[in-house]
Amino acid sequence: MDKLFCIKCGECCRKIPVNFNRNLIYRDGIQPLTEDFKEILSPVVKNGEITYCICKYLRENLCSNPNKPEICTNYPSSPFAYLPDGCVQAGNVFIESEKIKQRVRKLKEEIIDYNILVDTISNKFERNGLLKIIDRHKKFIEKYSEYGSNDW
Repeated sequence: MDKLFCIKCGECCRKIPVNFNRNLIYRDGIQPLTEDFKEILSPVVKNGEITYCICKYLRENLCSNPNKPEICTNYPSSPFAYLPDGCVQAGNVFIESEKIKQRVRKLKEEIIDYNILVDTISNKFERNGLLKIIDRHKKFIEKYSEYGSNDW
């Protein structure tokens, strides 16, 4: 993701949503909470199952961690990243997520078309080729299922 517009406000390190009960971080999508990442968190506010944490290494809106975890270095790397309110990256992330949603919709249309064709093709080689394409499309769509791709 393009981090060009980041104004280094530090909000993404000040409001990290974590579900400690399920060991999940809601940051670049939904990710497992590792012991290394847990070490840098200080819980601030609890809201239901979600605890908003601040990074122990946040100093003057910048990271002072000499061993910054990859999850921080690459953030936001996902078009489904959870961004704090008012983050200037939100527009970028929205555009990228919409591109993926459009691609998923297009692949779903192609699956419908290919399924119709599969029933009409008698050539085993061509039929298997279409089935492989359908399978690849479904795997791509499945990658985004935790974000709702089944409903797009």
